[in-house]
Amino acid sequence: MATQRTILVVDDNDINRLNLRLLLKSDYLVLEAGDIEMAERTLIENRVDLVVLDLALPPEPDNPEIGMAYLANLSVESPDTPVVVITGHDQHDLAVRAQQDGALGFFGKPFDPDEVKDSIDRAMEVRSQVLREQELQRALDSRMGSDILGDSEVIQDLHRLIEQVAPMPSTVLIRGETGVGKELVARCLHAQSSRADKPFIAINCASMNVEHLESELFGHEKGAFTGANKRKLGWFECANGGTLFLDEVTGMALSVQAKLLRVLEHGEFSRLGGESTIHSDVRLVCSSKMDLEALVQQGEFRDDLYYRIHVVEINVPPLIDRLDDLPLLSERILLQKSVLCGKNIACFSDVAMAQMQHYCWPGNVRELENVIERAVVLCNESCIEALPSLSAGAIGSGSGDLLDQWLKALPDSGIKGEKEVALFEQKLLTTALERHDYIKTRAGRWLGFGDRAKDKMRYLCDKYDVAFKEE
Repeated sequence: MATQRTILVVDDNDINRLNLRLLLKSDYLVLEAGDIEMAERTLIENRVDLVVLDLALPPEPDNPEIGMAYLANLSVESPDTPVVVITGHDQHDLAVRAQQDGALGFFGKPFDPDEVKDSIDRAMEVRSQVLREQELQRALDSRMGSDILGDSEVIQDLHRLIEQVAPMPSTVLIRGETGVGKELVARCLHAQSSRADKPFIAINCASMNVEHLESELFGHEKGAFTGANKRKLGWFECANGGTLFLDEVTGMALSVQAKLLRVLEHGEFSRLGGESTIHSDVRLVCSSKMDLEALVQQGEFRDDLYYRIHVVEINVPPLIDRLDDLPLLSERILLQKSVLCGKNIACFSDVAMAQMQHYCWPGNVRELENVIERAVVLCNESCIEALPSLSAGAIGSGSGDLLDQWLKALPDSGIKGEKEVALFEQKLLTTALERHDYIKTRAGRWLGFGDRAKDKMRYLCDKYDVAFKEE
């Protein structure tokens, strides 16, 4: 939900402050200060979007220069905070000076309430637009690796781990579900390292065939393969001195894994079709959503490469484990998407926010971005009232009906509670495995175990002696 916009009224007259509060309270949160000292303290302790300033202030309420001096000070200390001046000294020269010092409006007493309200509303719109542009820039900057949003405990732990690991030269393995922001973590590692002024290059290994990936990583010479019409530098050369991020490293063929291992061990490689040895100083960061250990056991991923890339591990939590961050994340994404779509959508209704809080988010932050963008495109108001696409995926949706069916099927003669619960749990387990080709991690995610899917499913399969496949 968007935070209510706040106005600070600075006036030593109690009646004037009361009148302004009554005028503004329907649309704004109104704070009050009777003198400059109280005003400065209020500005320090609160986020204030606009100041309504009376020039007649203690210790010389008959001297408008006191208020003028404070207005000049505000323009320096809080240049982004608009000021509307209201004063009994209705003089043309004061109005001109006030506007020169940054005031967006100047009204003498007695003032027309409608004019003052209109002036304040216009100033607020200007303020909102400035803030939205600033937030958009920060949102866009965050994609360059400087901002992981969230105040939840798991995100604070993630920040601390990144801060500790970033200055080190060690290879990092980032693990997490699809859409949690593994590349963003990699960019943060780069941005906080001594390599920050050097290139950061990201490659999705799962999206390329063997020859294409090898060429992208190590480059090729002219004539190395059909279509190689000229020399091409690989990303290891282009990222020299910087960071190379290999997203979904498990999508790499064994032949490419062998060449990557040599680079990690010796810092050197050759282009495809080339004979000369090329040296490159690159920090490698890899990511995976797969069970790497299982792939090693099955011979689909080299164990020696696994140990090379698994020096430091960073686990990125799924969105379901950090729902406390949803208001901040959703507002930032809403700002970005609404500006990019040329709309002025300021907030989510309580209903829409509750929908997001009660959704399971299998696609994590990436899905959140898609849902909000869809809502922005279809919204014709200033507030997103509801998100119909989330109803079917609410946390616990359908579980009540399932439990009722189970309870109704129990005999009137009574049951052996522990046995029936165990049978129900075993039936859920086998149903999940059957639906997902007996792959335990997929079945575990279907059961809602999230990041704990692998360990939880292994425990249940051992408990009930149920076979499963390793991914």
